[in-house]
Amino acid sequence: MQGENPNLIEYGPIVYDEVMKRNILDIDEEADEIKYTTKAMFTFNRHKSVNVSSSDKVTMLNPAYVGTILMLSSLPPNFMQKYGNISCNEKKFPELNLICKTLKSKRPPVLREGAKEGVYLLSMFQKINNTIHGPYTVNRGVKNITLLGDTTSYMGERVQQIWGSESCNSVRGTDTITWPPLVTPLPFVSTFIGDLCRSLQADYDSDISIHGMTGSKFVMKERVWYLNESQCYCPVVNKKVECLPLGLVDLSKCQEAPVIFSEPHFLHGDVELLTYARGLKPVENLHSTYIVIEPHTGVPLSGAKKSQLNMKLTKQPVDLLSNVSEGYFPLVWCEEGSTPTLKVVGLSYQTMRSVRLAMFLQRLPLIVGIYMVSVSLFLCKNTRSKVEPTRSMIRSTLMSSDQQPYNYSHRPPRWHTNAFERFQRM
Repeated sequence: MQGENPNLIEYGPIVYDEVMKRNILDIDEEADEIKYTTKAMFTFNRHKSVNVSSSDKVTMLNPAYVGTILMLSSLPPNFMQKYGNISCNEKKFPELNLICKTLKSKRPPVLREGAKEGVYLLSMFQKINNTIHGPYTVNRGVKNITLLGDTTSYMGERVQQIWGSESCNSVRGTDTITWPPLVTPLPFVSTFIGDLCRSLQADYDSDISIHGMTGSKFVMKERVWYLNESQCYCPVVNKKVECLPLGLVDLSKCQEAPVIFSEPHFLHGDVELLTYARGLKPVENLHSTYIVIEPHTGVPLSGAKKSQLNMKLTKQPVDLLSNVSEGYFPLVWCEEGSTPTLKVVGLSYQTMRSVRLAMFLQRLPLIVGIYMVSVSLFLCKNTRSKVEPTRSMIRSTLMSSDQQPYNYSHRPPRWHTNAFERFQRM
């Protein structure tokens, strides 16, 4: 390390096919919630990846080593100065044999042993491959369709203990898989990301057409990072709130590792981040997270979650880190998402339409009953208003006949005239 700022070159993409399975653990009819876990399996897709060769050399920061040093840096300064440069060399430091064996048996999940002794293989996402995540609980939307897919708890907690306020700790937002119908146009949608232990918002951008269906596109924009002004996502150091630069969030408590999250190429981040990490070029269309939702059914037509993992590089009293430039060092950025085929989207679309129709048919007898009662009351009211005058006239006639006999001499004179005229003609 010569103390210069890093000059970065993007290498990739390295593509993996992801298959996610959900295992339903429980259904709470009263709370209208489903409890489940997820399991993601990744398989390397050589055809869609760059031409990777075993002889290719990629120089990157060693996150396992740097992460360990950063965690040890919280100890008293004398500890790092005394033990920071000690290695697990049995010949050089035989007294550390027991400690080194213990450390080897408790390797970080990103490391595994290589073919040669003392050489380890690094995998950033090994710990999430073929492992169970959760449990989550989400709303079924049976009682309230607008709450369909809304995450209500994560890891058994409805309010986490990660951030600095109850608002930021509250588990809320959809599970990114199930979306409610957009009954009315929304200015933004919220999703809960378990890997980040927090919710993120995407603002409405435009309507686009996918497979002949119109969908509402929501994009994560710079406004999301303004939420850090509330300081609830800022780490507390020595009982003092210290916010990171705009566009960064510390995941140390969430991931139990010194990892910092951002958008790819520090999109929407502070300009100082690009001054330190040279070679990055953030582009909105390439690096922004988005989701496209069919508004009538809530079926996702397309989407991509894009994230970048970084580490804070600081000078430490060890040989390898004693002369480094300090800043936020990007490690890797990834895109997780897809655009389902027309067959898959069509099947989901028809299924959701069928579910909506079934829910409507369940309410149809009630709707018909209310309609029939309303019509009956209306007809009854109209009939009563027409009959009452007739009864009044009859009642009046009967009263007259009871009080006084009918006098034939009171017949209309025209009747007599008509009869006489007819007699004369005969």
